[in-house]
Amino acid sequence: MSAGRLGVDKRGAVGWIVFDQPQKKNAINGAMWRGIPEAMARFDADAEVRCVVFRGAGAEAFAAGADISEFEKVRAGGGAVSEYDGLLDRVLHSIQDSRKPSVALIHGYCMGGGLEVALACDLRYCGASAQFGIPAAKLGIAYNVEGHKRLLETVGHARAREIMFLGRRYGAPEALAMGLVHRVLPDAELEAHVDGVIATLLENAPLAIANSKTILEEYAKAEGAADHDRMRGAIERCAKSEDYQEGRRAFMEKRKPQFRGR
Repeated sequence: MSAGRLGVDKRGAVGWIVFDQPQKKNAINGAMWRGIPEAMARFDADAEVRCVVFRGAGAEAFAAGADISEFEKVRAGGGAVSEYDGLLDRVLHSIQDSRKPSVALIHGYCMGGGLEVALACDLRYCGASAQFGIPAAKLGIAYNVEGHKRLLETVGHARAREIMFLGRRYGAPEALAMGLVHRVLPDAELEAHVDGVIATLLENAPLAIANSKTILEEYAKAEGAADHDRMRGAIERCAKSEDYQEGRRAFMEKRKPQFRGR
């Protein structure tokens, strides 16, 4: 059986990150976890990339969690647990702290670590057959700090407690009702809908999106006050940009703006 891999690809202005271990429902192994910050850094440094999309290979799973077969080696003992959780924190921050919007395209199972990644993304869309959950309590796993934080921000205290304490699965309608996803589509229509979302992101002003993402992430920080200097700097970059001038001119000239991210 071949080991899972992280597919990283650039298609035009879109960066794609694909969990590719279909024989294990795209469970995320250590190499795949380590590859995410590297891929995000690559896309962040590429001015042509305007958004990043995460998905699983095939249509059976986004990712059915971390690859538990590795836990005896990489998540046993205090030092190993701390190192593993530090890696997960770096993964989630690489997605959250990016100035480029991220989208989770969710087919099928989105469990545990897969849901952590999806929650780190800015936008989440799933098919009607998708299933969600965090079975940490059923496996005796101490779920990491950043994963708890993002879950709490997304669904609130009451729902977060139920998700973590019961460890049960939720279908797509329940996931939508609690805010785990932004929209549920018929399975056959999911990819076309996400293509439309991507097209809209590529049409909109990247600096304006980056400005909003910076401010929203600052207010979501778990520790300390929001960095108002960083937020004001993001606003100033946007206000002084060529895109801002283009947006105003296009409005006055009654045409579609052509934003270039500068």
